[in-house]
Amino acid sequence: MEAEQTGRGGVTYRLRDWLISRQRYWGTPIPIVYCAACGIVPVPEDQLPILLPDDVDFRPTGESPLKFHEAFRHTTCPQCGAPAEREIDTMDTFVDSSWYQYRFLSPHYDQGPFDPAEKKWLPVDQYTGGAEHAVMHLLYARFWTKVMRDMGLVDFDEPFPRLYSQGVILGPDGQKMSKSRGNVVEPDPLVDKYGADTVRGYLMFIGPWNEGGPFSMDGIEGIRRFLHRVWDMVLEPPKVDPDAVPAEDEVHRARQRLHQTIAKVTEDLSTFSFNTAIAALMQLSNEMRAWKQTGIVNHAVWQESVLTFLKLLAPFTPHIAEELWARLGQPYSVHTQPWPTWDPELAREETFELVIQVNGRVRDRVRVPADITEEEARELALRRERVQRFLDGKSPRRVIYVPGRLINIVV
Repeated sequence: MEAEQTGRGGVTYRLRDWLISRQRYWGTPIPIVYCAACGIVPVPEDQLPILLPDDVDFRPTGESPLKFHEAFRHTTCPQCGAPAEREIDTMDTFVDSSWYQYRFLSPHYDQGPFDPAEKKWLPVDQYTGGAEHAVMHLLYARFWTKVMRDMGLVDFDEPFPRLYSQGVILGPDGQKMSKSRGNVVEPDPLVDKYGADTVRGYLMFIGPWNEGGPFSMDGIEGIRRFLHRVWDMVLEPPKVDPDAVPAEDEVHRARQRLHQTIAKVTEDLSTFSFNTAIAALMQLSNEMRAWKQTGIVNHAVWQESVLTFLKLLAPFTPHIAEELWARLGQPYSVHTQPWPTWDPELAREETFELVIQVNGRVRDRVRVPADITEEEARELALRRERVQRFLDGKSPRRVIYVPGRLINIVV
């Protein structure tokens, strides 16, 4: 009888040597000296770091200017003191970017690569960048972190637990921007014409942050008009009788919409959903402009709404938010104010639109109380005339209810 075959785990190593030397000026000097008597000599630690000269001559040949810098190239041997030459190659810039997040925390620390006391900030919670980073920079950074882990410098395995890559802004023709296609949109002229906030706001509003989308002049004009409306909403004097008093239900609805927007923008910021956050601000600004034509403008909820709106706007269009904040006489700066909080109970919608499906296809919609039960939703849906028409006298085989959204009747 043949022996039973069993599978076994294995490890395959695909690591290769990393050639870190580069024949260029930009990079960390390789701390090696070549001596005729002593051979290859490492530069002693007390003579580090080696600083690049700032008076190099960049030549059209493409050769490293360090090759022609006599004062940098020629030195003395650290061992015997005889004339020697420095290594003129510099390190691959990935050597720096593989661990710079550690050094950034303590740039002046001189007892090691970084201050161990700063480890409370590590690892970096969120990494953002282009998708191409995943196969170059992040690969080296992960390797570097694991080496530092083995050396006892850090106590974790991954430098960046989460990667979220931004999308690509396409040309107006929907193609990737390219000089050969003639569809490149230069940002500087747009900033000169519209201002940095409009361009910044449009780039965040153009589409989902991780998808990007085609550039559109109509779209940037839309953001410009939105910011103009915000400016007028905040600064234009109201044209309402100063003695006008809003009804209590108007005040309640205004405060509810404010708290709903705070919740929406806060959540969208945490998920990089900048486009929908700006859309929520646009919707609130439209409602606030309507409030300004009523007695609400004389109520404390108006001032609360305006100041909160500017705080929510600040991450997207920081300059106009700061300017409006200052013109309202508020303390410097809008960017140092506590982030607005919201009352979940107040932000909860009192009703929602229940989508009614039959066999997965939408057949009706109806507004229902937010606290409707599954049984109540089922009874309501089955009573609807349009639903009965599609049931055609048949009894439901199954009813699927998604609270706050839809009910699907399967026949």
